[in-house]
Amino acid sequence: MIEMLRDFFQTDWEAMTHSDWAGLVIVSVLSAVMIALYVWIFKPSNKDGFEQYRDFVNKDDEISGGDGHGQAQ
Repeated sequence: MIEMLRDFFQTDWEAMTHSDWAGLVIVSVLSAVMIALYVWIFKPSNKDGFEQYRDFVNKDDEISGGDGHGQAQ
């Protein structure tokens, strides 16, 4: 079983092209950025900073009469 998994996930590093390496680097960098953002957003000490945006969808302060979002009144 282990040998079958090892054969399945085996990578021929010498056969990788420049496009393969570029894709590997891009995926690795984007994964690291996403992990860093998740850590930053879900860190308990940052809760107060994000609390002001909690109800931004429900606020009507920005729309003061008029057509709003293109809807006739």
